[in-house]
Amino acid sequence: MGRDPDREPPFFFLKPSDTVVDNGVSVPYPPQTKNFHYEIELVVAIAVGGADILIERALEHVYGYAVGNDLTRRDLQLAAREQGRPWTGGRGSICLPSSHRCTR
Repeated sequence: MGRDPDREPPFFFLKPSDTVVDNGVSVPYPPQTKNFHYEIELVVAIAVGGADILIERALEHVYGYAVGNDLTRRDLQLAAREQGRPWTGGRGSICLPSSHRCTR
């Protein structure tokens, strides 16, 4: 996402709720990868969906925020990108420390 400084900034990506792992839970090294990365992410939990939301009302749709550790099978992600395929196969879990659960 940060490869080209002339591109528009990234906007968001999706992590399904079933990929959330509690603090202290061991995450096994995933199969089919030799390049397992982690990075810190700002997690924004959406409370209410919507469309064409006014900027002034946007925060009404946010449940809360958290800090997460995003886990990615980078080699699978890059291979999919090179083939023009969705990157979701490379995405892994996101670990949320229990002390940083989403709060409003």
